[in-house]
Amino acid sequence: MLNIIYRSFKADDSNGVHETALEAWRYTYRDTFSPTFIENFVNTNYSPKRLMGLLPLLESGQMFFHVAEYEARIAGYCNIVVAGEKAELLRIYLRPNFIGQGVGSNLLQAGEEFLKTNNISTYFCYVHEKNELGKQFYQRSGFQHIQERDKDDEWYMEKILN
Repeated sequence: MLNIIYRSFKADDSNGVHETALEAWRYTYRDTFSPTFIENFVNTNYSPKRLMGLLPLLESGQMFFHVAEYEARIAGYCNIVVAGEKAELLRIYLRPNFIGQGVGSNLLQAGEEFLKTNNISTYFCYVHEKNELGKQFYQRSGFQHIQERDKDDEWYMEKILN
């Protein structure tokens, strides 16, 4: 069993989270997007500076952002934002060698506890239509695909919490 530490995102995690996003995107989307697109997308959307900008939302309780740490390295992370009575799972990424180890499920479960504490009973996410690994993970985790709410090449998936 892996000795994983689950905890809130801190400012000095931003480089590790960026590296994790890059590894996850390279693995997940290797047959969907070009390496250049992946590099540019991740370097823009998951840059350490941009990640640091999320700290005020985290500190105000409007956001859940936990990391999974293994041997002082970020193994994965989960980020959920709350807006009023709604919540969106923005991202959950793992380094490829942690897929299938229960890390994603543990991160998601912690996020769902955060949502329940904030009286949120339903949340949603978007997942790329070609991301079979992601779609299977969400379905196993209790999300339902609601086709009418799909956006372009993104599946809309929703989960009602018990």
